[in-house]
Amino acid sequence: MVLIGGGHANVQILKKLCMNRIKGLHTILISKHFDATYSGMTPGYIHRDFNREEISIDLQRLCFNAGATFIKDKVIKLETNLKKIVLQNFPSISYDLLSINTGSISNTKGINIEKLSKCFFAKPISTLVNNLSQIDQIISNKKNRISIIGGGVASYELAFSLLKRYENNLEITIFGKNILKEKNLNEKTKKNLKKISSDLGIKEYSGEIVSITETHLVLISGERFNSDLNILSSGANIETWLSESNLNKDKNGYILVDNNLLSSDKNIFVTGDTCTVENNYRPKSGVMAVRQGQVLKENIFSKLTGKPLVKFKAQKNWLYLIGTYKNKALMNYFFLSFHGRWCWKLKEWIDRGFINKFKFTYNSNMSFRNFDLERPTDIKMYCQGCGSKVSKNTLVNFLNEENSHSDLPDSSIINTNSSSLLQSIDHIKLFTSLNPFDFGIISYLHSQNDILSSGGSVKTISVSQALPFSDGIIESFFMEYFMKGIKSEALKDGSSIISGHSYQSKEPGITITMNGIFEKRISKNQAQEDELIYLSKPLGTGYLLAAYFHNSELLSSFDFQKLMKWMKKGNKNVSDISKSFKSNITTDISGFGLASHLLDICRSSKLSAEIKLNKEILINKNIEILEKFKSTGFDNNFFSSSNDISISKNNKLKNILFDPQTNGPLLISINRRDQIEFEKKFETAIGLKPLLLGKFKKLENYLILVND
Repeated sequence: MVLIGGGHANVQILKKLCMNRIKGLHTILISKHFDATYSGMTPGYIHRDFNREEISIDLQRLCFNAGATFIKDKVIKLETNLKKIVLQNFPSISYDLLSINTGSISNTKGINIEKLSKCFFAKPISTLVNNLSQIDQIISNKKNRISIIGGGVASYELAFSLLKRYENNLEITIFGKNILKEKNLNEKTKKNLKKISSDLGIKEYSGEIVSITETHLVLISGERFNSDLNILSSGANIETWLSESNLNKDKNGYILVDNNLLSSDKNIFVTGDTCTVENNYRPKSGVMAVRQGQVLKENIFSKLTGKPLVKFKAQKNWLYLIGTYKNKALMNYFFLSFHGRWCWKLKEWIDRGFINKFKFTYNSNMSFRNFDLERPTDIKMYCQGCGSKVSKNTLVNFLNEENSHSDLPDSSIINTNSSSLLQSIDHIKLFTSLNPFDFGIISYLHSQNDILSSGGSVKTISVSQALPFSDGIIESFFMEYFMKGIKSEALKDGSSIISGHSYQSKEPGITITMNGIFEKRISKNQAQEDELIYLSKPLGTGYLLAAYFHNSELLSSFDFQKLMKWMKKGNKNVSDISKSFKSNITTDISGFGLASHLLDICRSSKLSAEIKLNKEILINKNIEILEKFKSTGFDNNFFSSSNDISISKNNKLKNILFDPQTNGPLLISINRRDQIEFEKKFETAIGLKPLLLGKFKKLENYLILVND
């Protein structure tokens, strides 16, 4: 099952999947954003009553809890005859069942918008929220003339929000071909809205806009109005890929659905602003999308389990709660109309009630209920990626018994008659809900680090894929996404995929064997006294992933995006720079953590390392997360390394020493005389400063000494 869009209806399917699983079902969510903005709370966000996280649904985390895969991308084509979705950046995805809930885009039909015009769109609402920082830059201390194009309730609520945000720096005019023509608004509410807007100095002008230029608006009558900034709130339209699909549409171009919310293709549900229910037209509204979601989630499960579908019965009237000013709202319901603080409190209570359904708190116990389906098993959640490595003590004990590789090299040298080769093997498990294409990238870069650490470059790779138990299009999806992610990095690296193997497993993952050649032979016994120790990028993937997937409120979808950026950042350029400075030591910080890898160097080189821990070496600077969360690999790392480390018990960053890393940084030694030149070249090439950790020194009682 594929869900396109994280709208108010599709998120309800995912929430239901958090508590009920269908055996054999694999679900994929495709969205252009990591988070879904709740439209009901957006005006409150604009006038700073709510922060961004309070109005957002974290789609990656929702997918994790629902056992679904999340793909951040844009749909560009729907091929219903092939049951295939074409994406902008990733390979196409096939489906058996499809639910479309993308929301609408602003209707620009009949309006010529010049490129230099400062024009922003109110739909989709997430676009307006993302562009708010640009609007902030435009609004300066001088008086700004803002035009809101569209005469509906949304335009008034937007005008009120902007006035509160920018106080006295605005002169707002609402332009509309039809002012407040919503059928469900009673006359008293219309009168109240006009009075409130008039009292606040908001102007109204009835007329149709045909052109927006850099400095002014042009009406169909030929009148011109000066305007510094324009916001288009003039109605809804659907995206091009949907309008070009062969699904039946109504006279206005919206997708036509029956009372079960099924389109003309009975494998495709469509909900929200993009659809019209046959013989049951209602205005486009977030309220309607929420109501449809309640029916959609039941019909999805019923269709998948062969049960009768239920019909959607649209309301003829519904409650309006329109935020105005000073924490007041205007309520409209049938013939009732009230304006006051209690109306705002009611609005806030309803909105928070909806958004909180999609918030997952740390250690919360979900109420699982049977649906005659597969119930998720309540077991300990083990960390994934490189956080799932076996204990280092277990590994070392085995190698000691075998009298093999006592210095634990990152890769092994293969001597032939003509040359020496490098070889390394690595395996990491798939992070639940992560895009398998991105995981392929991370797997390659994580494995590449071992070759780079030995002073070489990758020439060939062999790949073994563990795919989830499945068949048909699910199996094909994982194989294609895994391999194309790996291939995308192999092409950049100039390496070739020469062989492979695949099998099915309860724990999907990737094993990569890499073969490389020497460019500079590096081993862990070459560290020199007084050499500086650097990290190529910050640490923290283990505990941050543990916190995120334990639903910690300390991490948001924005934090996850930052984490993903670092995990997808390779170390090849850093390795090249280190070799140009004849670095004696290069190793990667991976599953055994910083302390273990640094200790290996100190033991082999018969030196100690003096280091200092600070927030700059962390991906996320919130120390509270580091103190509260640990990867399941943490304890093994701690017990194998802690006895050789001198560190204050009060050091708040001590846990980072034992945190397992997936595609972590390279640790590099640089001669002190090259410090300035190295840091300059690094920053020029990489775009950030290398992280100075400390230096090597004469052997002392402890191999690692951490200064406060």
